[in-house]
Amino acid sequence: MLNSRFLVHGFLGVVTLAAGARWPGAQAAAPSGAIFTTTVAGEVVNENHFESKCAVYLDGGPGPNAPAKAAGLPDGEYYFQVTDPSGRMLLSTDIVANRKFRVQGGVIVEYTGLGGPAHPTGYDQDHPELGAITIRLANAECPADFVDTPNNGGVYKVWVTPVEEFQGDPLQVDSECGGGCYHGFLPRKSKTDNFKVTEQAPTFCLTVEKALHDDQGNYTGPGAGWEFMVTEPLNVTNSYYTGDDGRFQVCGLPEGTYTVFEVEQIEYTFRGLTVNGADYPDWPEASYSFDWSAGEPEPVIVFHNWQVPIVPQ
Repeated sequence: MLNSRFLVHGFLGVVTLAAGARWPGAQAAAPSGAIFTTTVAGEVVNENHFESKCAVYLDGGPGPNAPAKAAGLPDGEYYFQVTDPSGRMLLSTDIVANRKFRVQGGVIVEYTGLGGPAHPTGYDQDHPELGAITIRLANAECPADFVDTPNNGGVYKVWVTPVEEFQGDPLQVDSECGGGCYHGFLPRKSKTDNFKVTEQAPTFCLTVEKALHDDQGNYTGPGAGWEFMVTEPLNVTNSYYTGDDGRFQVCGLPEGTYTVFEVEQIEYTFRGLTVNGADYPDWPEASYSFDWSAGEPEPVIVFHNWQVPIVPQ
């Protein structure tokens, strides 16, 4: 984020109107300042292109590259929503009242949403002295909220409007409000920003450990230099060796079915597994197969081997 975001509210003059009178067109004016999508720390992302919906945060104030005297957002409370680029399809899934924040001094200072899973916040690195924060567009149930855009290019639009200008029921997810209004948000009363998300295919890390025991089952230390074979979903089998700490890890693995098996050594015999903390001492063979999909814990598999007793000659 650029250092040009100074929070100076300039006035060009004073105009006195008769009681009850309004400046022509005042009702049509959008809020001053700007909103933009950033990282959790308020950093501008190149071309507004994010790798995950869970990485997109809302920031507000003078826009990037704005002159020093540019105004921030007017103080008050606001609602936000996420739609497709046209605005016709609402993609946010929680009630409007849960998508609420407060502006003070031209920047966002508090998430005030209620009625659903909270939207995580971060600290805006540009204005920590003002208590400026960022708010994640997706709530704590991300990636379930918000839903995917129908746009082929992965483009989304975020809207912000003052609470008093919202046209609908904030206790509902959506509000039909007629022509020229989008889910309760009037374009002439709102600020918007477009961003793109290109979701990467989910991957995981596989961790395999070798634990050695004496012939009585007492742990004696990690097994270094032990060979394992891992068969991946395309039936490709690769060889890996444990390090000095008795473990190896492979990351960037896609969803699918995997089999891990050890290469036996004559001095030891296989005596069970521990998988993500659960012990299986009677596991019948020195291999383990599993299916992994997004949202499941990453597997940590410990192979236990006992030393073969030395038979006196």
